[in-house]
Amino acid sequence: MKTSAREKLRQERIQQARREKRRRTLRIVVGLVAVAVVAVGVFAQVNRSTATSFSGPLATVTPQQDGTVVMAEPGVSAPVLDVYVDFQCPLCKEFERVNGGLIKQIAAEGKAKVVYHPIAFVNPEGSVRAAAAAQCVPGSSWMAFHDAVFAAQPDERTAFTVEDLKKIASDVGITDPAVTSCIESQRYAAQVRQTTASVFASPEVQGTPTLLLDGRKLTDDEVFTSTGLRAALEKASR
Repeated sequence: MKTSAREKLRQERIQQARREKRRRTLRIVVGLVAVAVVAVGVFAQVNRSTATSFSGPLATVTPQQDGTVVMAEPGVSAPVLDVYVDFQCPLCKEFERVNGGLIKQIAAEGKAKVVYHPIAFVNPEGSVRAAAAAQCVPGSSWMAFHDAVFAAQPDERTAFTVEDLKKIASDVGITDPAVTSCIESQRYAAQVRQTTASVFASPEVQGTPTLLLDGRKLTDDEVFTSTGLRAALEKASR
């Protein structure tokens, strides 16, 4: 009799565990569907947006020791637009397509100080390699390298290789052996990983692209449409 009761209890626990597993699986599936719906919505919104082009001279581009890159006219310190991007992030590439020209323009016009934060989020190998390579590039060539890396972006599951990045550097006219050696050695890879971990400890930046304007996280509409970003920048500069 005692054995039968124990067996019954064991079977009930097994059934309960199975029910819990099914519930957890359902929650995961629902969550993934929700994420997919959001991603599709963002891509649709971006693809409806008109890109803003800019072909004039750039504001001064200055790489910083912490891995960020400042683009601003001399003396311009506000408003500050912080741009967190991953070179392997498809949405970042689309963001650059839509608003890369506008950002260059507002910086050149002295209407904002732009701070780029290359981080590694999408691909644990390729994202780090690309961000580390960007830290090797001097300010005079940085924006050309930045644009070329996004233009050459592979599938997010396919990592940028060091050879890919060296070729991109060469294609934009970077011939300094010191830069090539820096890219090859991945001198800044550890710093990129450390910076990325620090950035994602912040509740404001939990994915890429993320834009902060004077510390305020911009909405998807402000990030992925030229009209939205322009309106936000004009309001901040008043």
